[in-house]
Amino acid sequence: MATWLANSGRAARLAIDRSDLWFAGAVVAFAGAGWIVLLGTVTPPPDGADAAELGLALAESGWWPWNLVVLAVAIVSGLACLLLVIAFGEVAILIGLADPLTDDPPPTVPRAMAALSLPALLVGLGALAVGWLTTPTIFGLVTGPNADAPLAVRVVAAAWPYLVVLGIGIVLAQALGAARLHRPRRARVGPSLGPLWLVAQAVVTLAAFLVFQLVTAVTLAVLWEPLARRLAGAGLTEPTTLVLLLGFVWIWLVLVIMAGVVQAWISAWWEIELAPRGGG
Repeated sequence: MATWLANSGRAARLAIDRSDLWFAGAVVAFAGAGWIVLLGTVTPPPDGADAAELGLALAESGWWPWNLVVLAVAIVSGLACLLLVIAFGEVAILIGLADPLTDDPPPTVPRAMAALSLPALLVGLGALAVGWLTTPTIFGLVTGPNADAPLAVRVVAAAWPYLVVLGIGIVLAQALGAARLHRPRRARVGPSLGPLWLVAQAVVTLAAFLVFQLVTAVTLAVLWEPLARRLAGAGLTEPTTLVLLLGFVWIWLVLVIMAGVVQAWISAWWEIELAPRGGG
């Protein structure tokens, strides 16, 4: 365990010192969750009535069920594009971390896509299963006695056992994806981590990533609230509103770069732990 923690510190120092990895890490972090944080900050979250209205509109449309098929295809295509962006970013990080003294080259983008697609598919199927199992309960809560509570609170309250199982699945998928992406490409000597340590590192790295995204979400929400009131009032006609907007964008960009540092640390730690030990 001491070596494991020492490798974590080594990866952190590497991520902080290597500013050339920050942009690629920021791309991965933004495609992974950053866009959700930003979108959730600047747009009002949907409530239960909005969700019910959308469902009724889809069901009552003359294009049913093809409108649902088109929506599903659009969602899958968008997620595939995000996965492609993540693959490009991860490959850029691994190219930056590549050791020119070894014969273990960084993965190509197609190989990274192949390594990440299986875990992403498993997580997607798990999310669909959770949605399928909890939809009747959640639909009943939309107009129930707790209808005044936020939609997210009602969803978590109704589906927390399924969400716990989904969270465990996400951790296992994270470990699987990291092992497939960072495993030695040519060397015959296997990685230093066993299955349990793979899962433990997946828990730690995923928790660090999500905690930073939560800090980003809270920071942006605090900054956006007064700015949103000004924009709803006089708009950009007041110079101070424009200054606040530019400040908000600047702070958001700083947070994105910081998320890139966190992602670079995560990728570097996985690469150090799963790097080949010795020649092939």
